[in-house]
Amino acid sequence: MDKRNQGLIMAVVITVVLLYLTLSQIKPADIINTLKSIEPIYLIIGFLTYIFCNILRAIRFYVLLNKRIKIRSLFNIVCVYNMVNNMAPMRAGELSYVYMLKKLHNKNAAIGASTLIVARILDFAAICSLFLVSSWIAAKQLEGLRLASILTSLLIIACFLLLIMLLRCRENFLDPFTCSLDKLGLGNNARIKYIILKLREIMQAMEGMRNIKTAIFALITSFFIWIANFSVVFLVIKGMHFDMPLHIVIMGSTFTVLSTLLPIYGIAGLGTSQGLWTVILVPLGIPLNDAIISAFGYYIIQMAYYLTLGIYGLISIKILNQNNEI
Repeated sequence: MDKRNQGLIMAVVITVVLLYLTLSQIKPADIINTLKSIEPIYLIIGFLTYIFCNILRAIRFYVLLNKRIKIRSLFNIVCVYNMVNNMAPMRAGELSYVYMLKKLHNKNAAIGASTLIVARILDFAAICSLFLVSSWIAAKQLEGLRLASILTSLLIIACFLLLIMLLRCRENFLDPFTCSLDKLGLGNNARIKYIILKLREIMQAMEGMRNIKTAIFALITSFFIWIANFSVVFLVIKGMHFDMPLHIVIMGSTFTVLSTLLPIYGIAGLGTSQGLWTVILVPLGIPLNDAIISAFGYYIIQMAYYLTLGIYGLISIKILNQNNEI
């Protein structure tokens, strides 16, 4: 059995176990009743906010790609990318973005990977910053959050330092690594040489991102992206008649987003995100029943948003390609 199949089997097992642990604590029918009772106006505003979030993502990629691809086209790519990334196993969406740039706009993998890496670092910095503010607000309820706030501050600093090194010191960024490989006698290994070559191509593709104005604009846009993203969660939770403060919603959402970095991750985040959401919210004063039901309710609405815009993106890409062929 290869590693890919092993990973898929592990993801299935994790999903089943976590679903059992969470759903056994509530009546599953309560999730359906909660979804039936949701106020449509919150769903509509939440969806419009999600569209706005994707527009901001498209604008950020537009700037990172030196304005060489139209925002409309990037919006379609972002819609498909988000759908695949959140619904397919093994975070396949990360590769789908690179693939679509190459297939639709003839951009090599190095350019796609470089813009994605910078976007991910900016995302992480924005998420950690918003979590930091929320954790300080909630620190009165849970003393241990002060330590989390300090660690988050260090992570934010690390993100900015990494971004600076990538954008300003790209020529020398890999030198210490390659020197270490040479000392270990691995410098001439064919596979390692290929990996180093691809990494250097990615570093070179970041040339256009070294402009300070571009970096600042991308960073500010990243903050608005995640403010909009967390606002979607808040609106849907509010529509389900759960009384949760915005800072608590941000904290729970942060951990569900960061759960994608875990080596153990349920299929499409099912089980993993609900478990982490519950573990974070219950110590902050949210009843166990409300935490679990809201987690599954929002997950279902979120997937509906992903699917709707993802299908729209696929149809738009197909139509645009047909028009270009005529």
